[in-house]
Order: sequence, then C-alpha cells, then structure tokens
Amino acid sequence: MSRLDIPRIPYIDGKWWHVGNNPDLGGIISEKQVVDHCFFQAANEKWQLWACIRYTKVGRIFYRWQGDSIEQRNWTPMGIVMRSDPKYGESYGHSPGDEMLQAPHAIKEDGKYYMFYGGGGSPYAKEVKKENQICLATSLDGINFTRHKSADGYSQIFHGPGYARDPMVIKIGSQYLCYYCGNLEQKNWQGVVALRTSFDLINWSEYTIVSTGGSPGYHASSAECPFIIFLEGYHYLFRSSSYAPPRNHVYRSKDPMNFGIDSDEKKIAFLPAAAPEIIQIGKQFYISTVTDLKGGIQVAKLGWYPPL
Repeated sequence: MSRLDIPRIPYIDGKWWHVGNNPDLGGIISEKQVVDHCFFQAANEKWQLWACIRYTKVGRIFYRWQGDSIEQRNWTPMGIVMRSDPKYGESYGHSPGDEMLQAPHAIKEDGKYYMFYGGGGSPYAKEVKKENQICLATSLDGINFTRHKSADGYSQIFHGPGYARDPMVIKIGSQYLCYYCGNLEQKNWQGVVALRTSFDLINWSEYTIVSTGGSPGYHASSAECPFIIFLEGYHYLFRSSSYAPPRNHVYRSKDPMNFGIDSDEKKIAFLPAAAPEIIQIGKQFYISTVTDLKGGIQVAKLGWYPPL
C-alpha cells in the first residue's frame, strides 16, 4: 500500500461550537427547526452558512448566516435568503401554503456558484407528492442567487425516486456526481443513497443506488443527507439516519458508485452527528451537525486515524 493509499477512520476531535443559532423569523415564527445546511466561501471571502428551517408558519425556508472563519463562534444572522417560488415549478408541501425548500448545497466551478436544493413536488410528476425534485440556482458572487430556468421555465434539474432530497455534488475527473436521498415507493418508501452523473451540472443521467440498508435500516429516513469526500485513495460516504439522537454512518470505498447494498461490509465508523457537512481547509477537516433540532448548527474538528 502506498503512502497515498491509506484507509483512515474519522472521529470527532474535541468539542462542538455554535456557528448558526436558531434565528428570529419575525412574523413567520412557529415551531421552527434548523435542519439540513451547507457551508461555502462567497467571492467576498466570507463564509456562508445556508440552512433549511422547517415548521415555520409558511413551511420550509432557507436562512443565511455569515462568518469570517469556520472556527468563529456565533456567526452573523443575515436573514431569510430564499423561499419557494411556484413560478419556477417549486411546489408546496403537504398542504396549500406549506412551502417546501430543502437541503441547500453549494459548489464553485469556473468562477460560478451552483446551489442545489430540494424544491418540493415535481411539476412533471403525475402525483406531485410522490416525486420530489432537485433544483438549481446560480450566482457569480455567492451571495445573490438566480434560479436556473429550463426550457419549460422550471428550476428543476431532475426528480425522483420518490422524495428526492438532500443533494451533494462532487467532481471526479471531468464528471460531476450528485449523491442524494431517495425513497423507493415499491418498497414501502425504503431510503436509498442515489447517484446521478453529469458533465455540465444541468443534464443528469438516470439514477443508480449506491447505498441502502445495513445497520441504518430501510426506513424512509435511513439514508438522508449523504456527503462524500475523497481522501488518499478512498471515497468516504457520510450517511445520516436520525436527527434525534444524531446518527451518522461512515462507509469507505475505492469505488464512488458502490458503498454497499444491504450490507455493512464497507462501514467503518459511527459518528454522533446529524446531517453533517465536511469542510476541508488545508489538512484540517471540520464536521457540522444539527443541534437537537431547535438549537441551530454546530461545528467541530474532524480527526483521522491514522493521523494525516
């Protein structure tokens, strides 16, 4: 085994600190819960935290915080940054007026920011509630985003299987891989980590399943918020199965399209984190977590054994 081909095991290295506390939403406050989220640096070099806040009086919305560094405590609340727009085919949730935006995730390619997110029921689905969609918005500064517009005028880039949500995109070679959570209607809404590929971030392949079952189970929330990193010859999948208590399962594979079906053969760790993002700055890794649903977002250092 070469020096750059070392299987490592991640662990939480020290205490958590708050970066995004549960914000004041003014007139739409209800039993709010800060859940799926993402981190990225805008063109102004400020760190951005976007998160889905659910159970507001209008449904699910996106909120933004800004910080000077990942290790800064209590970032500045910047306000509501996006809400559902039916003009772009973003449907509402379980009842009229229940807005549905989920799980933002941003990457930067060739000077342009791409924000992927769940946009509620697909306008193309025969039964809207059974086929949720993944949507896209773009930005040149990482602050002001404009929705992608398809030939039909929609922000959707693909939909399904089932309640498609929690997209995460990584580039391997010249190809982009979008991992996300889906549910199989024909198998009692079994949760799966699905994968689609693209060469332009707009047109995506049909899906394939890269992880399901094993110790996280087969329930609808057993494969949520997938996050992939590549480290020294291996791909690591972080897969969530619960917010409360926080449960995240880590799988390691040489093949980014196979982390185990109905098996824990590739599982290497369990982490007490919910819907985590992994942030790398130089050789230092960080991991985020949802804090007991009503407490906001926390971050901690992520260590590796053997050490990097």
